Amino acid sequence: MNKNAHIKNRIDRTGKLRTETTRRDPGAFNAAVSTNKRNNSTKMYVDLPDGSYIELNGHEARTLYRLLDEHYNETNKQFCW
Repeated sequence: MNKNAHIKNRIDRTGKLRTETTRRDPGAFNAAVSTNKRNNSTKMYVDLPDGSYIELNGHEARTLYRLLDEHYNETNKQFCW
């Protein structure tokens, strides 16, 4: 699934650095992280297939990252490729 998907970085129209998923299969979720360089704030957005979404601030997104990193380290699976 999602073998044609990519993750790309860009500067959005408001000047924020944005990292986002692209070219994902229909029915898959999409995610993006946006950082405002002026005030160093970050937000993460996850758009779910049913039209709902999850919005996390930088602290919450970092907690999610740390949770996944710890889990994959414990299972001896590679988290970052």
